[in-house]
Amino acid sequence: EYTFTRTGTSRRTAMFSRRRSARRLSACNFLQAATVSVVLVATGRLVTVNTTSAWVGTSQRERPQSFTAKRASEEEVDDTNVELFRQSLIQGWGGGEVGSGPGDQSDWAELLDTAAVRAGDVLLAHPAMFFGDGPDRACSRVGLRGRFPEDLPQSERLRMLPVVLITEVDEDSREASGVWLTMRTGRLMGDYVNHFHSRPLLYGGPSEASLMMVHPYPQVQGSEPLEGGLYVGGNFSAAQEWVEEGEGSSLRFRFFMNRIHWEEGELASELKLGSGQAWLPLRCSADLVLSESDAIGERPLWIKMAELAGGEVLQIGLDYGLIDDDDGFT
Repeated sequence: EYTFTRTGTSRRTAMFSRRRSARRLSACNFLQAATVSVVLVATGRLVTVNTTSAWVGTSQRERPQSFTAKRASEEEVDDTNVELFRQSLIQGWGGGEVGSGPGDQSDWAELLDTAAVRAGDVLLAHPAMFFGDGPDRACSRVGLRGRFPEDLPQSERLRMLPVVLITEVDEDSREASGVWLTMRTGRLMGDYVNHFHSRPLLYGGPSEASLMMVHPYPQVQGSEPLEGGLYVGGNFSAAQEWVEEGEGSSLRFRFFMNRIHWEEGELASELKLGSGQAWLPLRCSADLVLSESDAIGERPLWIKMAELAGGEVLQIGLDYGLIDDDDGFT
């Protein structure tokens, strides 16, 4: 057990004591030091990931502050109940169908031509470029220190394989940006801003950027449309009001710190078919993108999308042992 103490004028302690949380976060030691201020528990070691440049608002109170770790004393063990409750919030409230209307019946995914990728589409990490030996360009792209070992347990490989939502593609230069949909920071929105207090804060990528939200609501002032019924950005106060006074559900919002970025020609190169292909481009339903697939009892998002896309994508999952032949796919 460890205590995480905020540095600066205000101090607060929190404890990560839930063994299951530590297990779910194993392999996070591969993350580079380029994301939101948070301490990740990984395989018995502490990995501190810091940044002070990505924040929302102008007041000092709203800026993320760095954290340090120290061994917890015996007297603090009784205080873990509060953090256990926090962890139950961080792990999610349930499946993706909550607040989504039709639920799983509306989920779909299809493989795209690599030249057709645009904002709102999804990139599934190709396991050939993330496991074993070889170039680590794709790993560095999303903020990983290197490839994963081939003997990493199946469940951890699936949780660590990136699933990226493309949020911007420049039509002329083909520069692009996106966010990692499934990597949680271990923090809640309420740790940093006065909106959506219990919603998890996700790691968007290694490139510095302000806090961003993705949702399905055109009613949120200032939001911009993506492909397939998704919207990005918007006014946080307006979003909160739409949830409290309108028809919105807080479970349909995803919040990201930082992003993944491709310069001109880089995304096309990583999508190029062949032995160096890093990503499998898909177009998916909004419900599928917004599903809380890392909640307890839910299947990893990589598997969900691969099975729905079928064909080549499903076969890659089978070939790399990510999907079993009897995994329930029909």
